Amino acid sequence: MLTVVTPDAEQVTRWLEQANIQYYICDQCHGLHLSELQGREGVVDARLFVEEDGVLLSTELELRPAAIFVAQADLSRLNVDYPSLKLFLDVNDDAMPRMVACDLLFGRQGVTFDQFIYFVQATLDATVQLLEDCQQADWLIWPDPDDEDGPAEPGALH
Repeated sequence: MLTVVTPDAEQVTRWLEQANIQYYICDQCHGLHLSELQGREGVVDARLFVEEDGVLLSTELELRPAAIFVAQADLSRLNVDYPSLKLFLDVNDDAMPRMVACDLLFGRQGVTFDQFIYFVQATLDATVQLLEDCQQADWLIWPDPDDEDGPAEPGALH
């Protein structure tokens, strides 16, 4: 028999552990950072949030400032190519421009473990494909290969 539950943060962490999906909790937000995406070049944040209406998976990709207009012009096509993701640009004065990809699993009426894992894996897969597309289009900020000390990352803003 399928067990349908309204997911809370504790349930979501149990399900992630049961599915062997690596995550960590930072002290700056209430999100569960997904290690699979978080460690990839170009990804600023990849987080899962348990909200009142369900579970939100959000990933932020850091764009080169010169790529903003091209990315904006291509945003409609990208939203069609990735129908499960909601894509938008986040441009403000305090940080580098970002493309945000998110998806929401409505859970107020309850979800099963299988539904939750399917949602997480499908969203991760779509986001990885989007990341590869953005890399091929040369929209993302990359570390300088000549910089031996590593990239000067601005850090995640929560």
